[in-house]
Amino acid sequence: MSDRIGAPDAGLYQGNLLNPAVRREIAGLNRLFLDRALHPRHRTDVWFGLPAAAVTRLAVAPQEARERAAACPIALFEIRLPDDAGPRSIAEDDDTSSGQDLGPEARRAFGVTALGVARSLVEGVPLATRIAFGLDARAEAQLCAMTLSDSYRVAAWTGLIRPRWPGHDRYWSLFADAVTRGEAVHWVYTAGLCLLAQCERQPPTVVHGPRTRVRPAHRRPPPGSAEVPC
Repeated sequence: MSDRIGAPDAGLYQGNLLNPAVRREIAGLNRLFLDRALHPRHRTDVWFGLPAAAVTRLAVAPQEARERAAACPIALFEIRLPDDAGPRSIAEDDDTSSGQDLGPEARRAFGVTALGVARSLVEGVPLATRIAFGLDARAEAQLCAMTLSDSYRVAAWTGLIRPRWPGHDRYWSLFADAVTRGEAVHWVYTAGLCLLAQCERQPPTVVHGPRTRVRPAHRRPPPGSAEVPC
């Protein structure tokens, strides 16, 4: 059986998760994201700014812990496309990004890569981007319509990339602890999926600064329980 994304015989899910080929693509993006998020020069960049406690833990973690983090079955970051992808609006955002810690061209390189993977999933593995990146049907249609020059331009938009689970510093701390110890990793993955699902059902809360969302209530199931930790 071919592992190529889009192969006709590649099943979309295995064990309620994306197939191995898709997960390899996501893991590769997660590694790139973590490399930037943990780099001292990039930690304050809005694209890669993880909570400080999680960064501190992951920065000193061994390589196998980072591999466990990258193996999260969904992207550790979210992709958001601009409502107006016109040349003028994107160019203006690109100009304003030059004062960030991460240079605009280095940021654009990650954006182009993420958009390329997302587009390949839209075209080859239906619904994968909704699970992996949280993209809706409108964004999927935008991706399909993009030319290479469009992707290069959109990759400069400052709102394109944000860490997943905004406003949930506690979750990120649990995530860093689990991947470092190698314990309860499946539970934190599942909890992250649950948090994303609950966030999508609630309207966003606008505060001063980057976009955040309402913090949903969630609980941990009793030991040995098969419940989803929501």
